[in-house]
Amino acid sequence: MNFAYYLILLLIIFLSFSIMKKNLEVSPKKIKIYLTLVITLFLLRNIALFLLCILKNSTIIYYLKSIIFLNHLSIPLMILAITYVYLRSEKFNFGGNYIIAIIICAIYIGIIYISKVTVQVSYLYGFILEIDKETNLFLFSLILLGVMLILNVILLDKPFANKMGIWFVIIAISIVIIEDIVILGGIKIFPYSVIGDVIFLIIMNLVLKGFKMYPKNN
Repeated sequence: MNFAYYLILLLIIFLSFSIMKKNLEVSPKKIKIYLTLVITLFLLRNIALFLLCILKNSTIIYYLKSIIFLNHLSIPLMILAITYVYLRSEKFNFGGNYIIAIIICAIYIGIIYISKVTVQVSYLYGFILEIDKETNLFLFSLILLGVMLILNVILLDKPFANKMGIWFVIIAISIVIIEDIVILGGIKIFPYSVIGDVIFLIIMNLVLKGFKMYPKNN
């Protein structure tokens, strides 16, 4: 299973770089910066997870505490962008997503800041970091995902919405929620949840394929 874990991490890193490049090429200006920041979170998190597997010295391990749990931040933020695109409505200002993102980031930083970290060593996965507020972090993430799941179900009735795309988002959110609940129950296939990262990067790639190329001065 450790080989599969390493392979998934490398896949996520590759997808992140690929999507970052595509985002800079095809995304409209109003969401290009936002997506760049969100994809960077995916990239940083999974590079950090890979480092935990290969590092031999624990000196810098503790500095990765705020990075390895970024999936609880990056996935909800990406859902906001994907939902906006699939809604296909000019009435909604994308700038509101930045305000929501700042609030979510502040809560995440607060939970991480008050958390105490412990380090375990695994023969298969290298260093494993755990925080004492992990349950709080998962509950925060589950609440966010639950709200976004309900929002996307409601948006299915909107006349111009991309219904197939929204169904993909609903299924993906459901999978991540189930994965988080299973992990909270003490069942872990891998030391950290990575399935959600893969799923939403794939959906983001599909979203970017739907954008047309814009002139550089647009």
